[in-house]
Amino acid sequence: MRTRATGLISLVAVAILVLAGCSDGAEGTAGPTDSENESQEAPMLPHSGAPAVEDPIADTKAFEKDTCAVLPEEELHRLAVDVAGTETERDHEAGPACRWRTETRDESFTTALLTADGEGLSSSYENADDDGLLNELEPIAGHPAIAVDLIDRRDQGYCNVAVGLRDDLSFYVGLSSFVPDSPFYDDPCGAAYEIAEMAVETIKGGQ
Repeated sequence: MRTRATGLISLVAVAILVLAGCSDGAEGTAGPTDSENESQEAPMLPHSGAPAVEDPIADTKAFEKDTCAVLPEEELHRLAVDVAGTETERDHEAGPACRWRTETRDESFTTALLTADGEGLSSSYENADDDGLLNELEPIAGHPAIAVDLIDRRDQGYCNVAVGLRDDLSFYVGLSSFVPDSPFYDDPCGAAYEIAEMAVETIKGGQ
């Protein structure tokens, strides 16, 4: 239970970070009418200091339908842990997700395509604050990557990595390692980054 719950909490935290700018106004405040909504232009992307995606991946529909397919079984041997199973969550508020559990249950990770707000990495930059984590990482196959979270818990074996696939879409890995003996514990961001590398390689290969 601990493995599954923590993986879900990690994705919920990122959903809050990503969707924070999408909430309605205060109670009692009239929102825009349909005609006003239609007249409002979508925000220019990227914004808030997020880097532009120079080589966008145009078609991700296959992986939105089957998010677990971003890590093919034949590639999982590259990880330092043995994966025991997956669970798909297509209707998560942040976007379609896949939760992965390991044989030992000492660690778990979630992969997701953050389709909900259509702002890619810009949402993470816009909603970051001083108490959280937002570190720019080496690009993955030319795609900008960041370590991001509401609370910096790297010293407790937790890290999230997001990669800009397009200016309006990011890919997410949320990794949780629960015990110091886990091979992911000392460098959870490095482990999440490795998983993101594998997934981006697969997504780009699917074009």
